Amino acid sequence: MSKTKMTVGQAIVKFLNAQYIEQDGKVEPFVDGIFTIFGHGMVVGLGQALAEDPGHLRVYQGRNEQGMAHAAISYAKQHNRRKIIACSSSIGPGAANMVTAALTATINNIPLLLFPSDSFATRQPDPVLQQLESPESLTTTASDCFKPVARYWDRIARPEQLMSAMVNAMRVLTNPADCGTAVISMPQDVEGESFEYPDYFFQKRIHHIPRHCADDYEIEKAVEMIRASKKPLLVSGGGVRYSEAGETVMNFCRQFNIPVSQTQAGHSALPDSFDLNVGGIGVTGTYAANVLCKDCDLIIGVGTRFNDFVTGSKWVMFQNPDIKVLAINTSKYHADKLDAQSCVGDAKVTLEAIAAKLSETGYKSGFTTEIEDINKVWAAERQSVLDVQYHGEKFGEGGFVPCVPSWTEKIMKDYIRDIGGTITESNGVGIIREVIDDDAIVVAAAGSLPADLERLWVTDAKDSYNMEYGASCMGYEIAGALGSKLAAPDKEVYALVGDGSFMMLNSEIPTAIQENAKITVVVFDNTAFGCINNLQMGNGVESLATEMRYRNEETGKLDGAYCYTDFAKVGEGYGMVPFTAKTPDELRAALEAAKKETKSCIIDAKVLPKTMAEGYNSWWHLGVASTAKDPAVIEARKRIDDHLAEARMY
Repeated sequence: MSKTKMTVGQAIVKFLNAQYIEQDGKVEPFVDGIFTIFGHGMVVGLGQALAEDPGHLRVYQGRNEQGMAHAAISYAKQHNRRKIIACSSSIGPGAANMVTAALTATINNIPLLLFPSDSFATRQPDPVLQQLESPESLTTTASDCFKPVARYWDRIARPEQLMSAMVNAMRVLTNPADCGTAVISMPQDVEGESFEYPDYFFQKRIHHIPRHCADDYEIEKAVEMIRASKKPLLVSGGGVRYSEAGETVMNFCRQFNIPVSQTQAGHSALPDSFDLNVGGIGVTGTYAANVLCKDCDLIIGVGTRFNDFVTGSKWVMFQNPDIKVLAINTSKYHADKLDAQSCVGDAKVTLEAIAAKLSETGYKSGFTTEIEDINKVWAAERQSVLDVQYHGEKFGEGGFVPCVPSWTEKIMKDYIRDIGGTITESNGVGIIREVIDDDAIVVAAAGSLPADLERLWVTDAKDSYNMEYGASCMGYEIAGALGSKLAAPDKEVYALVGDGSFMMLNSEIPTAIQENAKITVVVFDNTAFGCINNLQMGNGVESLATEMRYRNEETGKLDGAYCYTDFAKVGEGYGMVPFTAKTPDELRAALEAAKKETKSCIIDAKVLPKTMAEGYNSWWHLGVASTAKDPAVIEARKRIDDHLAEARMY
């Protein structure tokens, strides 16, 4: 048996270079590069190996460990989980900074490979700089924080352990049913230790992504359920996107006259112009999908986790008490949710198998003109929301309904006085959609923008909608735009981000500039955590620490003048081309100008509070106080209890 002596760090780099993915006959390298912020614990270990011989791996310089890992998540998503960029960090805070990203990837079933550095395995210099000391167990370090948010976690205490650890990491990263974060914790002394690794450890490994079909029993059960239904609704989730099953879903729905709704993760797997597409469903869903769902007798979930925003906290989907659920998913865990009839298999081949059997029965749904009729109503409503503009403290007609009207007028007047912006959020989304390229990629994650985009954004460009809404992680947006741009360098990429999210994490802007990866960041500045402010005020709680206001010395509260932030100057300081927009016309002009730039751009859009799209026939279960002095809180709690009485409990 031939062997090669090398360090653990060198072995990692050589192993990563030998990993390939194969699906549908296409073989390509799996690991394209590695993000790193060099610090003690890995700069002379793994860092030495990358400097000596990186192979085909490109080394990217991150600015914040969470940000660079978010970029890696987005890169993997844009490649539909078939390519990744690994991430490495120093020990202590450098490692802990990646925990949020690890959580985000695992929730979303996205492959993320992390190499956090760790304390010395020998313990000789303990406690080293940044080491967490736990008197209960000296084996506990900051790296243990990853355990609950990782699909696979391992610590390399001896060089030879690397082999089984890396093989198991690849098992998780390439598993459609159980994909998520893999963490290989690296004690800093072990990184530099040498071992005679067998050459077979570095042989080219081709990880086949299987297309397992559900078994015959499950296929027959699925066919029976659909045949027995008169008005089924298909919910197309992220699994449809990652399976490249968008066309299969369309063919299935067209053949059997079944309407289809897309989740945030599934959006852009099939075109929005598809005539049976009724838009998003649930809490942030469209009027068309949520109203149509009332009369449905079967939900066919394909590649969805059925989270509370999709199901409307198990109320929207279960307004028909006799409704049944069929779930097609590679994961048995997800397929068994909602007491569903499970079909465990790949979305594409399983749906094709069901279609083949179902077609033999001559089945067609009982829908006649309902889908077309509801889509016409929604199209008019959607356009009215997009068209809402501010005219001298008066809004136009349309679907815009301010949250808590008694507060809205004062908030808007204060905002216009202090900030000067008059763009409505929904109209801003419409202007962006109208101006940017049809195939541009839009990235968002948190606040009110995900709701606006799921309801209002339309695209026929495949995989052009990158919404992180499993963790709804503030700070994903800009890093996610960088990841999408690295994955699709020929596309224009836009990060739509609220002012709160921008302040939380904008660190990867310099990396985008450094890599000459043009992104355009549109900051929706409503000077608030607007979505959360709506939740407060919409449930009877006064506005408290959710608006960006100065402390009022008279009241002692944060209800003074709004705090102005010049986000254009912040971006300009990083090296971006800056634009400021306070009116719809200025926003349009800024977008047109940014399209012509070759450098990354920032558009500081001053957006009126309370002007996002409102909910349509939906409900979200919140922990509203059951005992309170304010009648508005008591009324909000009653609404919760009334809906809960009609909702499904599991």
